[in-house]
Amino acid sequence: MTETAEAIVVGLGASGGIIAEQLTKAGIRVLALDKGPVHTTEEFTFKQDEVKYYSRGSLVPQLATDPVTWRPDEKSTARLLPWAAGVRGNSEPLHLPPSIGPGGGTLHWGGASWRHRDSDFRMKSLIEERFGSDALDEDSTMVDWPIGYEDLEPYYDRVEWELGVSGRAGNIKGAPDPEGNPYESPRERGFPMPPLRTAAADDRFKAACQRLGYRPFQQPAAVASTDYKSLKGCEYCGFCHGFLCHVNAKQSSRITSVEAALQTGNLEIRSNSRAFRLDRDASGRRITGVSYFDAEGNVHQVRSNLVVVACYALENSRLLLASGINANGQVGRNFMTHSFGWCSVVLPEFSNPFMAPLVAASVVDDLNCDGVPDNNEGVLWGSVLTSIPGDLQPIEAAHNLPPGMRRWGQGFKDWFSENYRRLMGIHNQVPSFPSKKYYCDLDPVVKDKFGQPALRITHDWSEHDLAALRYFEKVKRAIAEEMGATQFWSEPTPPAYHLSTHEVGTHRMGENPADSVVDIFGESHECKGLYVVGGGQFPTLSGYNPTQTLQALAYLSADHILEKV
Repeated sequence: MTETAEAIVVGLGASGGIIAEQLTKAGIRVLALDKGPVHTTEEFTFKQDEVKYYSRGSLVPQLATDPVTWRPDEKSTARLLPWAAGVRGNSEPLHLPPSIGPGGGTLHWGGASWRHRDSDFRMKSLIEERFGSDALDEDSTMVDWPIGYEDLEPYYDRVEWELGVSGRAGNIKGAPDPEGNPYESPRERGFPMPPLRTAAADDRFKAACQRLGYRPFQQPAAVASTDYKSLKGCEYCGFCHGFLCHVNAKQSSRITSVEAALQTGNLEIRSNSRAFRLDRDASGRRITGVSYFDAEGNVHQVRSNLVVVACYALENSRLLLASGINANGQVGRNFMTHSFGWCSVVLPEFSNPFMAPLVAASVVDDLNCDGVPDNNEGVLWGSVLTSIPGDLQPIEAAHNLPPGMRRWGQGFKDWFSENYRRLMGIHNQVPSFPSKKYYCDLDPVVKDKFGQPALRITHDWSEHDLAALRYFEKVKRAIAEEMGATQFWSEPTPPAYHLSTHEVGTHRMGENPADSVVDIFGESHECKGLYVVGGGQFPTLSGYNPTQTLQALAYLSADHILEKV
């Protein structure tokens, strides 16, 4: 006998948790399917385990169950490679996917919480106005967003106040605050919590940036600086990105939205449940439910005329492709990611990088978005520059050594004992541009253990990506020198990885069903009643982290769904 449900949500991460909460609070009974386990209270309590979480990646899917292949271009054969392989976990083409289980990527994230600027929604127009109509490659598929900052501002506000974000506003209703971000677009009100305390090395970074003429401010953070709703004030333990939070200071949909949905009595979670097909009626134009495998591989089918697919952008696209929902050929297209340009410095005094969360940091936004200066280096769009003064554990640090240094022997022991407590990082994230050349499809050969085709990524770094990495390398080196760093080194350029956990664009939103996958509310153009939400909706990627924007889009989608039901 086939089951029925009022609504099905596939994936309880940043987007799915919000939508499940909003639907259940409105009285709709929701069945949630998540391919990961429900993480226990004990896991959160005893989470300072680098071997388990960093080295073995217990929060993230493994290629044995979730294979993904990669190739740089269509002429090359795609390769299957392990997640988190090599030095620092990112020296292979596949880097790190988001964590799984209720909470999704918000279980492992560092908590950088950014609103896009107004200009981010008009990237194509601004680039062409400034650099000329031929500035973008002939293979470019870049478009402006069909919505603007003003449309999402109320939803950004909901993210900050309903879920909890710490920070200092820089522009409330057009009134600037010199302590906040001088470049942010206007907001209706500030943050519900003050900024976190910054880690030790951040003072040196901030002072150096000010001497160089930049205007640093404190990172907005989805980490509680004080007790707030279901969040507890941060204890600055230094195990944040890649780890669960033992005091629930880090905003996660598991402890915010999912817990609130469970309290309504209208949410049923089926963990270790892997959706493999989105079912449709005979016309193919209407969703009828979801078919999934349970933990033992048994097939189940649940009928519903309302299905929200809220997995990671890549998994959303794989599920659409595996279900044959791609009449216009746009699913998987417009793949975008970040190149991080990570660099490390050794300071003259102790920085104690094992203390404080990743986001207890200052940020330079002067060169981000359309703020990148006029240049002859081919850099069309900028990047945020962030101090990384904390959340650096010993094993991770031992995988990030100066070029040429071995990870064994007396020389390693001497260097590490002398310098680990003096380390910090400086980080940027250059957004790649959408192109006909970069996309995801189903691998014709590799399958998972259930017989489902793996996702295949076709991507390489463009000339713009490389130019921007070289540009920001010089900026970071100048900051490090101004800080008095005794050593400075960067990850290789171009990066060997091609996933950053910031992948977007693969089920693009748009008003024209011919060149987009979903509308602005995330509803499929092809299959009514099916919503596909998350970073895959993005027409372009900003220099900022995508999470708060995809959370805002989830609130927008939830409001639209509730208006229709």
